[in-house]
Amino acid sequence: FGFSAFVTMVSSKGPRIYDGQKWLDVKNNEAANTGVHVPVPPTNHGNGAIFINIASYRDGKRCASTLQSLFENAKNPDKVFVGLIEQNSPEEAFCIEEYCKIHGAKMLKRIEIRKDTTKVMLDRKFDTNSCPHYNQIRSVAIHDIAAKGPGYARALGRKVLGNEEFCMQIDSHTTFTKNWDAEVKSQWLATKNEFGIISTVPADVKDKKEYETGGTKFGEVPRQCLVSYSGGSDIPSYESPADATAIDLTKPLLSHAWSAAFSFAKCHFEESVPYDSFAPYVMGAEQFTRFARLWTRGYDVYTPTKNIVFHDYSPNPDGHKMSEWMKPRRERIKKDSLQRFRTFLQIGDGDPSDKAQANLGIYGLGKRRTLAQLNNFVGINLFNHQGNRQNKKCLDHTWVPYDATHLPTDNLFTNADDLDPQPEYPLRTDLVFYKQDEWSEEAPVGVDSMRLAAIGQEIPEPGMMGNHQGTPRQPPATALFLLWIVGLIAWCIIFVLNPESATASGGEPTRRKNKKGLAKDA
Repeated sequence: FGFSAFVTMVSSKGPRIYDGQKWLDVKNNEAANTGVHVPVPPTNHGNGAIFINIASYRDGKRCASTLQSLFENAKNPDKVFVGLIEQNSPEEAFCIEEYCKIHGAKMLKRIEIRKDTTKVMLDRKFDTNSCPHYNQIRSVAIHDIAAKGPGYARALGRKVLGNEEFCMQIDSHTTFTKNWDAEVKSQWLATKNEFGIISTVPADVKDKKEYETGGTKFGEVPRQCLVSYSGGSDIPSYESPADATAIDLTKPLLSHAWSAAFSFAKCHFEESVPYDSFAPYVMGAEQFTRFARLWTRGYDVYTPTKNIVFHDYSPNPDGHKMSEWMKPRRERIKKDSLQRFRTFLQIGDGDPSDKAQANLGIYGLGKRRTLAQLNNFVGINLFNHQGNRQNKKCLDHTWVPYDATHLPTDNLFTNADDLDPQPEYPLRTDLVFYKQDEWSEEAPVGVDSMRLAAIGQEIPEPGMMGNHQGTPRQPPATALFLLWIVGLIAWCIIFVLNPESATASGGEPTRRKNKKGLAKDA
C-alpha cells in the first residue's frame, strides 16, 4: 500500500493532519480559521482575470509544457494572462517559442553573425493566431549571464502586471489540474478573507495519479509546518518537500507557511508585499521573509483542500543548475541581500535603527501585526534562533485580528532619510492600495470599501465610489521648472560667459578646424 496509504487507513476519518509523527484531528475547520474575530470579507468588484508570474531560467521546454498545461486545463482560458520572465542564452530554445512550436507555429529564426554571437529575430511568416493565447503572454527577456536568482526575476514580473484581479505565482515546471482556475478561486472565496492567500509547496508531478480519485493519496495535500534553522543560517526556512500532510479538509486551513512555488491571492498582494528587487542571488530564504512581511501587513496563508498544481522536482533536462547564476564572486552581493532581510526581522547583523527600517519602505514590515505576534503564531523565537521543532503548530492556529483602518501598504517605520526606490507598475493603472506617485494625494482604489467591510458596514455598489481609473504618471511642474532653470544657467556659462570654449580664434568653430580628425574619430 505504501506508507502514505497505511497511515491513512489506521487514522480516524474526517479532516485531519499528519505532522510526520502523529495524527491531529481538525475538529472544527471554521473555528481553526477564525477564532472569535473574523477577517475582512472578500470583495467582489473585480474582473475575475488571473495573472500568473512565471520565472524561467534556461528551462524553455518544460516552461512551454507549463504554458500548455495552464491554458488547456483552464475553465476560462481567455481570463488567464501570463507574465513570463525568461533568462536564456540566444542559442537556447525560448519558452514561448517552444510553446508555439507545440501548436505547429514557428516563431523565431536565428542567424549566427560570428562564432560567439547569434541574432534572434521574429520569423516574418509567424502568425500570432497560429499560437493559441499568444497575445495573453507578456514576456520579459534577460540574457542568462545577467540572471540574479529567482527572487529578482519574480520581482520583474510586476513590470508586466496589468489590471487583473487575481495573481498567481508558480515555477516554470508546473502541471495544472482540470478547471484549476475555477477551483482556486473557489478555494480563495472559502477563506472568507479578502487578504487570504492560497499557498503550499506543491506535490510531485510523478505522483499525480496517486492524488487523483482512486489513488493511494486521494484527498491528501502537502502542508508545511516545520520552521527551522539549517546550514548555520539565522534566517528561518521551511521544509521542501512538505513535512506534513492535510487529509480530507472541508475548507482551506490557516497556515504559517508561504511557498514561492504556488501562491494565489488578490493582486493587491503584489502591491502591498512586492518581491524585493534589491535582494538578488537569494533562493529559499525569501519564503519565510516574505511570509513575515505579508503577515505583518494583514495577509493570511491557507492550505487548500485540493491540489491545484503539481511540481516537477527532477533536474533540469538540459543540465542547467543554480551554480550557473550563483557564482562564488557573487557571494558578497548575496550576503548584502541576507543582511537586508535581517534588518527588517531585527536579528543578527541587520541594522536595528529606525531609519534603516524606514528606508526599506514597502519592502519592510507592515503596521497591522508585530514581530512578537509572529513569533507566537509560528511558534518560533526569531531573536534566539529557535525554531518550532518541539511544537510544529501544525493545526492549532487562531486567526490574529488587527486594526483594519491601517492599510496593508502602511509601513511600520516612517520618516526615511534615504528611501529605497519603491516599485513601479507601468501596466497596472487600477492600483488598489499602493500609491505609485508619491506626490499624489488621491486615495488609493479600494481603501474605502475595505474599511467599511472591516467595521461591518455595507459596501457601496460598483460605480458609487467614484472613478478610480489610474492616470499616467506626471512629474510635478516645480521639478520641471527647476530643471529648465539649471539647464539655462549651464548654457549661459558655456556659451555666453565663456565663448572661448565654444569657438576658436577668429570666431570659427573648433570642430570645423579639426574636421578631418573628427571624421576619423567618428
